Amino acid sequence: MKTLIVSAEFRLVVSMSDLMTGSSVSDEPEANHPKLQAVFDALGACVDLVPLANAYFSDCTRAGRGDVHVFDWANSDGNAVAIDTYNDPTDQLDLIELFIRCSGSRIGEVAGRIWSYFNACEIQVGASQQAVCERLRNALDGSQFPRLVGNSGFSQRQIRHTVVQPFAAADAVAAR
Repeated sequence: MKTLIVSAEFRLVVSMSDLMTGSSVSDEPEANHPKLQAVFDALGACVDLVPLANAYFSDCTRAGRGDVHVFDWANSDGNAVAIDTYNDPTDQLDLIELFIRCSGSRIGEVAGRIWSYFNACEIQVGASQQAVCERLRNALDGSQFPRLVGNSGFSQRQIRHTVVQPFAAADAVAAR
């Protein structure tokens, strides 16, 4: 009997700085890490993490705080991206949790790109691929928020970002 895997769910613990590439002129985040961008491209998700990274690094009081950011886009086909930016007060590496769900025929392609990205990260704390990742499911479930984080007393929010897909040239022809 052939087993059908409907989706693959990934949890990566990496540094916020590993999500981005920086400018050669300044320390400001400039673009998504190219290997992470390849993951987003395979998912069909036009996710720009630069504003999130800029807000994260400009917040000098982020220790003991951080929200869950969920990225939604049209025609996601069950795919999902979420980032938990909670910064433990003792964390000196700016660790975040990156969650990705991939459904359908692209699982193999996306999985390969995710592992390629993770292997390119400077700070690799952990990574897993599962059929069901409970932490991802909790991150996506809006009824879980606001929620208290551990014994810190911090009330974590879920912030949903609607990703606008670029207007493709083929769409312009079809609109005429």
